[in-house]
Amino acid sequence: MISKIKKRSGEVVDFDASKLNLWSEWAASLNVDWSSIALGATRKCFDGCSTDDLHNAMISECVDRETTQHLKMAGRLFIGSVYKKAFGGWRNIPTVGQIYNRMVSKGMWAKMDYTEGELASMDKVINHNLDLQSTFTETKQILDKYAIVDRVDGTIYESPQFMYMRMALGNMECMPKDRRMDDVEKLYRYLSEKKINPPTPFSVNLGTSKKQYASCCVSTTHDTAASLAAQDHLAYMMTCASAGIGSHIKSRSKGDKVRSGLVQHQGKLPYYRVQQAVVAANLQAGRGGANTMHFNVMDPEIMDLLALKNVQTVDQMKIKDMDYSVGYNQEFVRRVAKNESWMLVSYGDSNELYESMYKGNQAEFLRLYAEVEANDSIKKQFVEARAIAIKMLTEGIETGRMYLHRTDEMNRHTPFKDTIYSSNLCAEIGLPTKGYNRVDELYQYAESGEIGLCSLAAICAGNVKPEEYEDVAYYALLMIDNVIDIMEYPFKQLELTAKSRRSVGVGITNLAYAMALNGLKYSSKEGKQYIHRYAERHSFFLHRASLRLAKEKGLCDWISRTKYPDGWLPIDTANKDIDSVVDQPLVCDWEALRAEIVKVGGIRNSVLEAHMPCESSSAASGTTNGLYPIRAFKVVKTSGTNKNLFIAPDLENLRPFYELAWNIPTKDMIDVYSIVQKFTGQGISADFYIKYSKDSERKVGVKDMLTEFVYMSKMGMKTRYYINSSTGADVAMLETEEPVCDSCSL
Repeated sequence: MISKIKKRSGEVVDFDASKLNLWSEWAASLNVDWSSIALGATRKCFDGCSTDDLHNAMISECVDRETTQHLKMAGRLFIGSVYKKAFGGWRNIPTVGQIYNRMVSKGMWAKMDYTEGELASMDKVINHNLDLQSTFTETKQILDKYAIVDRVDGTIYESPQFMYMRMALGNMECMPKDRRMDDVEKLYRYLSEKKINPPTPFSVNLGTSKKQYASCCVSTTHDTAASLAAQDHLAYMMTCASAGIGSHIKSRSKGDKVRSGLVQHQGKLPYYRVQQAVVAANLQAGRGGANTMHFNVMDPEIMDLLALKNVQTVDQMKIKDMDYSVGYNQEFVRRVAKNESWMLVSYGDSNELYESMYKGNQAEFLRLYAEVEANDSIKKQFVEARAIAIKMLTEGIETGRMYLHRTDEMNRHTPFKDTIYSSNLCAEIGLPTKGYNRVDELYQYAESGEIGLCSLAAICAGNVKPEEYEDVAYYALLMIDNVIDIMEYPFKQLELTAKSRRSVGVGITNLAYAMALNGLKYSSKEGKQYIHRYAERHSFFLHRASLRLAKEKGLCDWISRTKYPDGWLPIDTANKDIDSVVDQPLVCDWEALRAEIVKVGGIRNSVLEAHMPCESSSAASGTTNGLYPIRAFKVVKTSGTNKNLFIAPDLENLRPFYELAWNIPTKDMIDVYSIVQKFTGQGISADFYIKYSKDSERKVGVKDMLTEFVYMSKMGMKTRYYINSSTGADVAMLETEEPVCDSCSL
C-alpha cells in the first residue's frame, strides 16, 4: 500500500490516488479499463516510491496486457512523460522557432537558412496531437534510436514531432525559396503521418551538423595487392560513415602462382579476415559494423567458402562474424536441374570467363565456358553442380545467413549498362562497381574505380491513399535526392560517382497490413494480383517522380550509362514466367511515360526501386516489416538491452486476415517476390520461412530445396536473404533481434 510518494523535486508528500486516477483516465483510450491499470500500477510499486516509478509502473501494466488499445494508452502515458521532461509539460511546448533557436544554441541542430517568419509559419503545420495517437512501441523506438537524447544522463531534447520537423527543415533547406516552405510542410506531413519510412541516418542526422547519410555501399577489387588494400580502406571508412558493406573480392585462388611462382597464393580467406576485422573495428549505434562478402560458384575454394559460418568448421578455417552471399547463373541452375557436372576454375586462369558470369548474355558465357573447358593448359576441376547447390542451400537453412544472388539476372533486368558484381549487406541492392588501383584514387575527384552507393527510403503500404501515392513517391525521392547533394562524403571519388549516378532505392513496407486490410492472402491468386498492381504503381509513380525531378533539376550526369535514354522500363526486361502466376494486366500508361522519358533524355536517377527489410524502423512507424508477411501476431523486438513489444497493426480487427509467414508455402513466397521483382530495378531482401514440428507438412528435404531453388531462378528472383525457422506449433509471440546494421535496414 502506497501512503507516501516522492515528487521530481525530491519532496516526499502524501500519496493522492485521485491524481493517479486523473492521469489514467486522461491516457485511457478505446474503452480501456483505466481503473484496473491504476490499481495494477500501485501493486507494482512500494511505499515511498517516486512519481516516475509509479508512472513507469502504469506504462508497464499497460504493456503487460498486450493489446493495441493498451499500447496506445501506454503511448499517451509515455509521451506525457516525454513532454514533461523535455519541455516542462504539454502546455509548455515551444514554438518551432523557439525549439530551433534552443537546439542551435546547444549545438544539436545545425544553423539553417530560415527566417523567423518561415519558422513561425511551421507552427500552423506541426501537429503534436499525432504523438498522442502513437503507440508506446512507436514512441519508445523513436526515443531509443532516433530523436536527440543525451544517451548518458537521459535528458530528452526532442519530441517525435520536433524530430520530424528537424528532418524536413534540414532536408529542404537547399530548395528554392519560393517553394521550400511548401516542401518542408509536405515532407514533415508524410514523415509524421508515417507514409514515408526514412532510413536511420536520415532520422538521426538530418537537420544536425552531422552530414553522414550513407545507407549502404557495395564495392569490388582488381586482383592486385594495391587494389585489395584500397578495398580494406574503403570498408573501414564507409563503416565509420555508418554504411553497411557489401563486398566482392576478385583474387586468385589458393595455390595459384604469384610473381610467376615465386610466391604461392593463400586464397581468399586471409582477405576475408582482414575485411571482417576493419568493419568490426568501428561502432554503429553501439555495435560493430557489418559486411556481406560475395563470391560465386565457379571459385575453386567454393566448398570452403560455403562453410565459413558453419559451427562444425574448424576454427582456423572459420570466419563466422561476417555474412556471405553466393552467386550463380542460369547455366549453373540448368546443370543442377539436369544433375550435370560444373567446372571450377581460378579467376587468375580465366578472368574473361569469370567476368562473363556477371553479364546478362548467357550465350557469351557458354562460349567462353566451352573454350576454357577444352583448354588443357588451364587448371580446372569438375564437380557435381548439385553437390554445390545442396551445400549452399543446406548452409542457408542451418545458419540462416548464406544468401544468394543471381549474377546474370542482376545484370540483365537492370537499367545499368555497367557491370554489377554483388548485392549489399541486406541483399536488396544491385549497383555497378569497379575496383580501385590504389588507395589514393579514393581521394581524387576524378573517375577511376567506383563504389556503389545507394540511399534508401520506403513507402508505407496501407497508410497512403491511392490518390496521394504519386505525391508521396515524389517527396520520398526528393528527400533522397537532396541528401545526395548535402551529404559529406568520406571520399572525393565517391562524391563524384554518387552525384553522377544518383542511385536510389525506394521500397514498399507494411505490405502485410495492406493485405490484411483488404482481406487478402499472400498465397492466393487475388492476393498476388493485388501485389502486382501495387508494385506496378509503386514503380510507375517513382518513374514519374524522377522524370519530374529531371525537369526541375536536370538529368543525372551518367544517365547515358543507363538504358533510360533508349526508353528502357522495368516491364521490358521483366521475367515472362511471372505471367504464368498472375494474369493481371498492366494498369498504368507505361508507353506514354516511355515517350516522355525519351523526349527528356532520361530521368533524374540511375535506378529507383529496392526492397529492404525495415526491421528496425517498422517499430517507429507502427508498420509491418517490408514486403514480409508477419512472423507472429506479437513480436518483442530486441536492440542491445532495449526490448519493445510490437503488435500487428489493428490486430483486434484484422487478426483473421493476417497470414503468418510460417503457413505460407515457399513457392508462394517465391511468386510474391518475383512479382515485385518484375517492377524493381535493383533487388529484394527476400526472406523465406520454415516451420519445424513433428506434424509439420513443411519438412525440408533435398528434393524440396533443389525444386525451390530451380523455381526461384526460373521466376527471375535476383537475391535471397534470410532463411527464418521456427519450432513452435503456433507462433503467437516471437522475440527477434534487430539487424546489426541500422543504416541498410532502414
